[in-house]
Amino acid sequence: MIDTKLIGRLARAAGTGSLLVGLAGPPSASAQETAGPNDLRPSGMLRTGFEVEPADADRADGFIVYDARLALTGVVGHVFDFTLGVEYDRDDAGIDLLDAIITFPLSGEAVRADLGGFRSPVSREATADKYMLPLVERSQSALALAPGRQLGLQVRGTALEERLRVAGGLFNGNGLRLENDDKAFLVAGRASFNNVGQLEFPEDFVFEAGVSAALSTDSALFVLPVEARTGPEPEARRLVSLEEFEGERIIWGADARLAHEGWTLAVEYLRTDYDPEVGSEGLHADGITVDLRHALWGLFDVGGRYDSFTPAIGFAGEPPQASRFFVLGLGVAPGLFARAGLQYAIGIDGTTRGVGSALDGTNTAPPLTDDQFLIFLQLAF
Repeated sequence: MIDTKLIGRLARAAGTGSLLVGLAGPPSASAQETAGPNDLRPSGMLRTGFEVEPADADRADGFIVYDARLALTGVVGHVFDFTLGVEYDRDDAGIDLLDAIITFPLSGEAVRADLGGFRSPVSREATADKYMLPLVERSQSALALAPGRQLGLQVRGTALEERLRVAGGLFNGNGLRLENDDKAFLVAGRASFNNVGQLEFPEDFVFEAGVSAALSTDSALFVLPVEARTGPEPEARRLVSLEEFEGERIIWGADARLAHEGWTLAVEYLRTDYDPEVGSEGLHADGITVDLRHALWGLFDVGGRYDSFTPAIGFAGEPPQASRFFVLGLGVAPGLFARAGLQYAIGIDGTTRGVGSALDGTNTAPPLTDDQFLIFLQLAF
């Protein structure tokens, strides 16, 4: 029997671009699971816009391409699925590999194994598809602490009518580089539960909670975040820089989300504990993100985000200083494929600069700065 009520809700949500789909595993998981035998399905995203930086910033105002991505998803009989994704790298004007995944069904659609390069299962925000982000970029802690894309093997599955989602895997720990620089590996996993399953509608009451964890002794996971300054003066502008680290690290985090009648409140905490091989002093870096927003008439999205990140060590032996921002955002989604938005960042407690693309490894928006204004236009299919 055809559920006409569900079809009506789907049509209304699709007409306003307000249908939300819960995702698990790599970004192409939903596309893989809907493709038929021997299907080839292209997808892509273009995000471009304009940035207005404060007068004392080290970046000039101007137009910018935030992201330009293409992907191809296919099914080879009923044996395996595959996804190949690339991205334009604006830094070297070349094409970089983004995702290269072969997916094997282990138990129908409920349990699947992914082999290749994709986002490791740590952090709700770090594993969300980028075209669904409410702001131009992910939070500081997601950029700095989540392992991001890695080469490895992952098993993921769903249960309880897709309300429960679990993923875990073993990775080289070297990002998307085609080697492991030592005998150590990155072990990562995530579990989440929500009360509605895969499909969400704006009028539903939705509760979601998740936990993530990862362990690595690989020196090349990425470098240790460190706070540095542009000069010795106390008023010199702070920025998060990088320092080499060797030892063991444990990444863990928790997140929760509430949604009802167009309102959404999302909170995530991420932390990394460092145990250096040299020296006995333990270190940690952590961050918290609180995001509150409201959808208006199925077309506009308005909200604010508190984004705080504290690096593991400070400059020249000083205590680390938190980088805190409040970011206001307005989005417009006229349809399923197009989206536009603007955001304004305000530094809190003297913060002038936050974590940027140097930690993430892929094209990202410029780092948050106090009094920064960004505009973006997005096309995703």
